[in-house]
Amino acid sequence: QLEAVARIYDAPPIDARVDGVYRLIPGLSGVRLNLVKTLANPGASPLVFDQIAPATGLNDFVAEPIYQGNPHKRQMALMINVAWGTEYVPQMLSILRQYHVTATFFLDGSWTAKHPEVARQIAEAGMELGNHAYTHPAMSRLSREAMIAQITRTNQAIAKATGMSPVLFAPPSGDFNQMVVRVAAGLKMRTILWTLDTIDWRKPPAATIVRRILPRAKPGALVLMHPTAGTVAALPTLIQGLLKQGYQLVTVSALISPYRPVPRTLSEAQRLHPSG
Repeated sequence: QLEAVARIYDAPPIDARVDGVYRLIPGLSGVRLNLVKTLANPGASPLVFDQIAPATGLNDFVAEPIYQGNPHKRQMALMINVAWGTEYVPQMLSILRQYHVTATFFLDGSWTAKHPEVARQIAEAGMELGNHAYTHPAMSRLSREAMIAQITRTNQAIAKATGMSPVLFAPPSGDFNQMVVRVAAGLKMRTILWTLDTIDWRKPPAATIVRRILPRAKPGALVLMHPTAGTVAALPTLIQGLLKQGYQLVTVSALISPYRPVPRTLSEAQRLHPSG
């Protein structure tokens, strides 16, 4: 049985690379079933895999934006940009908790300064927090000094409200140039864009939002959304549909990390691959 698991799950590492369309594609660790450690505790039925780091990772690329995770990783991430209003955030958090999934909320700095208690609720719900600039500007039109101010002021507002320090930056409206990415990198932050867009800011009905995402779901996708009535209505169907397709819904940081998901027990491995 363990040899069958090894045949299915053992895989070589995959290096990070720059793609012509999706720019920086994160690398992915290789995995190898460690038979010695696995057999050391047979009663608990754990599977112990060694994660083998790729030779080339994200840190080998200083200033490249990320539009998606590694396509060999059956995970997706919901990225929720928050720059206005508070009424729909608690409902989104309740739905995410109901389905035991996480997401990354990219917070506007001025919004965070006005609503620190809501930012705290997001953090306390176990969600990741990212940076969405301070006043929702067109970042590419700013001077380098203004870019730095937008990002650092937002980080300060988020840290004051939640005690968390973001490491991801989502430029407002997806507007960026090479200097924006380099400034973010100089502040130890990754620039994050998206793979799939709900376009929910136009306030479409929930069914339209679902149709824009579920048929186009793919491994490694970053899904952009906002706290709107339509998104709240669509979110349960979206989550259920993606889970049914076998996707794990994780934070953006988890999605772009090199860690390769593996089964924890023999029974889990057999459930995922019954023919194995």
